[in-house]
Amino acid sequence: MDEKISVKEIMTTAVITVQADDRLTKVVELLQDNPIHHLVVINKGKVVGVISKKDLVRMHALVGQPEIGSGNFATTAEHIMSENPLTVDPDDSIGLVADIILANQFHSLPVVDQDELVGIVTSHDLIKYSYK
Repeated sequence: MDEKISVKEIMTTAVITVQADDRLTKVVELLQDNPIHHLVVINKGKVVGVISKKDLVRMHALVGQPEIGSGNFATTAEHIMSENPLTVDPDDSIGLVADIILANQFHSLPVVDQDELVGIVTSHDLIKYSYK
């Protein structure tokens, strides 16, 4: 992998986000209606978590299939997200991203510039780049 290529060259800038207090129904809708596997969770303008489709599967395994309108659908994003995600800078190398993803078994990293979310980089982005 070319260590000189920066994250900003391969990241997705149109990041779909949810607020920490958004309901599970919104999380499910966004993940079903968009070709994505991860949502970045925001609270007061800052990245506070990430929710993956795998998080929803895990929640489903623990609590079963919630009925719409039930207490489980009242759960908020902050209750199912992976908290305090590692983030990368747009100028970091994709080699660093690959190292972080492999070492931590992550599939996505929010890209933050001066505490502001500017993108997301995923294992899929790395694979697409490697086949260019």
